[in-house]
Amino acid sequence: MTQKRLLSYDAVRVVAVMMIVMIHVSAYVVQYDKDPASLTFAVGNIFNGLSRAGTPMFLMLSGALLLNEDRKMDARTFYRRNLTGIVLLLLFWLFFYAAWRAVLLPWIQGMPADPVLFRDYLLRLRGPRQHLWYLFMLVGAYLVIPVLRLFVKRENKNYIRGLILLSIIVQFGVRTGGLLTRGLSFTLEDFVTKFHVEYATGYLPYLLIGWYLTACPPRGWARAALPAAGIAALVFQILAVRFLIGAVPDIRDYMMEMDTLPAMVYGAGLFAWITGHFEGRETKSKVIAGLSRRSFGIYITHVFLLDILIGLLFPYTAFGEQHPLLYTIVLYVSGFCAAFLVSLCLSKVKGLRKLVRG
Repeated sequence: MTQKRLLSYDAVRVVAVMMIVMIHVSAYVVQYDKDPASLTFAVGNIFNGLSRAGTPMFLMLSGALLLNEDRKMDARTFYRRNLTGIVLLLLFWLFFYAAWRAVLLPWIQGMPADPVLFRDYLLRLRGPRQHLWYLFMLVGAYLVIPVLRLFVKRENKNYIRGLILLSIIVQFGVRTGGLLTRGLSFTLEDFVTKFHVEYATGYLPYLLIGWYLTACPPRGWARAALPAAGIAALVFQILAVRFLIGAVPDIRDYMMEMDTLPAMVYGAGLFAWITGHFEGRETKSKVIAGLSRRSFGIYITHVFLLDILIGLLFPYTAFGEQHPLLYTIVLYVSGFCAAFLVSLCLSKVKGLRKLVRG
């Protein structure tokens, strides 16, 4: 019997992967022109801000699915199948991208291979659009999932909510406040880090938020308040980079990170709205189901295709300097569609389909 697909989860997955592709397109554009008053910077900054909920939502979805206490899970089987599968995928794609960036791409461009880059990519993920960090992080998350399941239950929802609130304060809030007060001799971040509350930091809170928002979905005023907070966080991301970059030069790089207060609030707000809006509904659209099935393939291959488009076929100097908005849209649509088609083709080949099925 085929298990029915939930529209809420498929919709989150599709929106998230669309944002992931836009992150790497817009980050390229926003870093091309350092002048915050330029049209290029404005276009890149807006699209980059709009895309920042992608990775948080993927992590929240992992928490919603893997921490679901109604889903039976045997730790030994999970480690043998799921964890081993992620590790093997990571190893393959790590060597693939190292070889592509250090050997194949230079060869196509008429340049010699770069063995130092090959080594550094394997060890440090050196290079643009370092999207494989997510697979590394996922390996760590999968290691603790069976242990988390011993604690993450509805009967412990108050404790879990407390841990989430603690993480918002000691990680997301303090780090954001520390950035904005970096010019001071002593900041709140300096004080809080002395307590070493690492257990409430990292990407663990995203897994807990995903579980909490689906196991204990917000009702009443909270149902509207959380998406509203997400919109406010989105606006803050965009405006803060535009108007504070002069006083806080590294705010742009900060806003490009995933473990930040604005990204967390934006991601949680959008995740809560999507799962609440489509709650209990089954996926009927073949387009949504197809994109959802190919989401990992799109994620894992789109950087390879962006390297080709940006570095070989469609560089920013072609017409992006005069038309940054058009360039961003064309590059995004081309990259996303190409990644979907490559993922679809690989999924039809028996020996290769596992490479694009996360």
